[in-house]
Amino acid sequence: MSLPEDLCADLVFVNGNVITVDDENSLAEAVAIKSGRILRVGGNDQILATAGETTRVVDLKGKTLLPGLIDSHMHPGGSWGAYLIRGVSCGPDFNSVDEMLETIKKKVEQTPPGMWILGYRMDDVKMGRYPTLEELDNVAPMNPLYIQRRDGHNGVANSLALEKAGIDNKTQDPPHGKIERDEEGNPTGLLREAAKDLVYHKMPPYTEDEFYRGLQVVYQECIKLGLTSIHASMVSPPEFRAMQRIKREGKQMVRTAVHLSGRDNGMVEGAIATGIQTPFGDDWLKITEAEWVFDTSTSGRTAAYYEPYVGEPDNTGMLLYEQEDIERRIMETHKAGIRVGLDGVGDRGIDRSLDAIEKALQEKPWPDHRHRIEHCCYVTPSIQDRLLELKVIDASATGFLHDLGDAYKANRGEESMKYMWPHRTLIDRGIPAPGHSDASICTPNPWYGIYGMVTRKTSSGDTLYAPEAVKPVEAIRAYSIDGAYAAWEEDIKGSIEVGKLADLLVVNKDPLTIDPEELKSIETLMTIIDGEIVYER
Repeated sequence: MSLPEDLCADLVFVNGNVITVDDENSLAEAVAIKSGRILRVGGNDQILATAGETTRVVDLKGKTLLPGLIDSHMHPGGSWGAYLIRGVSCGPDFNSVDEMLETIKKKVEQTPPGMWILGYRMDDVKMGRYPTLEELDNVAPMNPLYIQRRDGHNGVANSLALEKAGIDNKTQDPPHGKIERDEEGNPTGLLREAAKDLVYHKMPPYTEDEFYRGLQVVYQECIKLGLTSIHASMVSPPEFRAMQRIKREGKQMVRTAVHLSGRDNGMVEGAIATGIQTPFGDDWLKITEAEWVFDTSTSGRTAAYYEPYVGEPDNTGMLLYEQEDIERRIMETHKAGIRVGLDGVGDRGIDRSLDAIEKALQEKPWPDHRHRIEHCCYVTPSIQDRLLELKVIDASATGFLHDLGDAYKANRGEESMKYMWPHRTLIDRGIPAPGHSDASICTPNPWYGIYGMVTRKTSSGDTLYAPEAVKPVEAIRAYSIDGAYAAWEEDIKGSIEVGKLADLLVVNKDPLTIDPEELKSIETLMTIIDGEIVYER
């Protein structure tokens, strides 16, 4: 007996390899969708029984269907979208400074004298060094030039940019920053952490329109990669306004969880004063945390560790807030009912982050707080214990392993790789650890993060402590159901189960059976969001 037409599925997929990512990691043949939700999961006959005259039937012909993937920490606006509109890409694929300078030269030729030029994604490790001040001055003699390192924590500036920032041989290092100098005490152009802000903040601020245009480009890229949900890190007021404008105009293509920027004065305080508590919003756009960039960058040799960096016995990194200050901010936010996220990279940075969260929980217990350590790279056994005890999410920078792993090994030594992104241990101990790219810091392609988790291989092919490798399905869970959990959304997304949002993707290879070396070559054939096919190759 056939179903009445108004009860039939809108869209069905049959003859597929369906990786459901449910509690048992079940496999199925087919899926039915109705009104943007998953209606039924099972065999072909079961699913075809839901089809009516108007149902679209897609024959997968053995292709793999997965839940839509979730990137749990990226920068779709400030470090990606707005850069695409305003800046010039300076990496990360250049193998020499000369290659990068040639690209900047072309940008200079298109830019009126006196106008700022912004470069981004520079990778000094791949190029072998930073550009010199003389090289920067030669390539842009009439324009202030600032180039951000790919980690967003360090940058280089030419003499015109330094002059506009008032940086010379008499300028003192700012709190939580360092101006690199030559033997005579003159700035070399390399600025670390807060020192880079002296230049960065002299550039015209990003506008809502730049975010509006850039975000739409990023959303298009996300759906091509099978990313149906993203967690947007350090969202500023103009970026959030742009997101809301995009949503109002019906142009939001990717579900977005917003991390309010603790760096923008008044943003978190305003949310607290308004009475907002997390999560706040709908299935498309919601506020899920307030975030602070507390710790810094291992690849840039500034992240906070207990032990010094290789070759720098006096360098153990830095934190960007005094402990008393960050603890006050976390306490106020936690007590207001807003989940906090603290960027913690090195073991000292993670510990100090957990100290702040622990004090807040002691003051006001919150059983389902889901506070997060963002990036959470160097996770030693004692930190694992604390994450478990405090029920804090390890929001793991899984994309770093492939893209930045070589720099991590060079800067911290081979022995420390045992505790860098130790997902085998995290899974075995039951510590929630969703994966992310930190795009545009690393590639937004989730399959590179999954590849790194499974193979523990860097972009050069080096293996970083193989015993922490995980199974493909476990890595996929980090980019699906674990990401959903990290935003209180595990009941509505992250797996292919009846009643959940119909956010899915079809890929050209079966990630569970192919040679792991092929994982990063997986391509999206189709992306489905809210039951609608939004991308088809």
